[in-house]
Parts: sequence; C-alpha cells; structure tokens
Amino acid sequence: MSITIAVGSTNPAKTSAAKTICERAFPGCTMAAVEVPSGVPEQPIGPDQTSTGARNRARAALAAVPGARMSVGFEGGVDEEGNLINCVAVVEAGGRENLTWGVRFPLPPAVVARVLRGEELSRVMDEVTGRNESKKHQGAVGILTNGLFTRAEMWQGPLACALMPFLHPELYPAPVPG
Repeated sequence: MSITIAVGSTNPAKTSAAKTICERAFPGCTMAAVEVPSGVPEQPIGPDQTSTGARNRARAALAAVPGARMSVGFEGGVDEEGNLINCVAVVEAGGRENLTWGVRFPLPPAVVARVLRGEELSRVMDEVTGRNESKKHQGAVGILTNGLFTRAEMWQGPLACALMPFLHPELYPAPVPG
C-alpha cells in the first residue's frame, strides 16, 4: 500500500532530502511538496523559533495535502552563539509527532553579526560569496565545506532519525493524550 507524505517546503534542498530518505523508508511512497508558512520570523533565531517553525510546517503540510499519512517540516535557524542549527519535525495523521536536530556549526563572525541584526542567512551568504539562491543548492554548509557536505545531505540524517518512532512504533509507545 502506497502512502502519501507531505513535505512543508518546495525548496529543492529540502524536497530532495525528503525524497531520498522517505523513499528508502517507505518504498513506493508518494511525495507531495507544498509551500506552507512557518509561523516564525523568516530567519529563526534560537532553538525555540527553529523547532516551532519545523513543527508548524509539518502540521500545515499534513493539513494541506488530502490523504497524506504523514508530513515533514524542516527549519533552519541560527542560535544566539552564532551557530547554524537545523530541526526536522515529522507528524503522522494519527497525531504522533517527533522532532530531531541536525548538525550545529559556527558561521563566520561577519555573517553572524548581520543575521543577529535581522538579516536572513541565505541572503547574507549569497552577498558575501557572490552566489545566487544558495539555500536552494549547497546552502551555507555546502559553501563553507567547499561542497564536502551539502544542504540536502545535512537534512537527511535528522530526517532519518525523526522517522525512528514511525518505523518502530513497538519501541516508541505513542504518548497518551492528556
């Protein structure tokens, strides 16, 4: 039986990661990418805004795709110390949710200063590196590692880990509503 998985983004780096991992986890699944609001600032600062954005995107994607069994929300942020952080939320139609975190790495000080003053990371990275729409391709991680680790690859690990309770529900009892 094929399942539909909604993805709360149309960004190619995020949809590519979702397709790679979800097709391995659920062979024959159908992916439906939809642009949904995060409900947080364009550039989330700190873990609270970043995780809220991921959850909001997953919940909105599930609601936006009729028949979807589960959904994925991705959100990248910057913490107060100047590190890039990234969060993945998976939501199931039955109500189960899981949240995981990916890599955390320091951004260049000049970039951090601008982001913490309110600028969006990808626009700053594009400006300082002379690139265009880097968030849809390598992202900051790909630029700063010279392509050793791309933005799509960065999302794959936390998504795989976010799926653990859905792949092994017998090991992760669903929380009791309360």
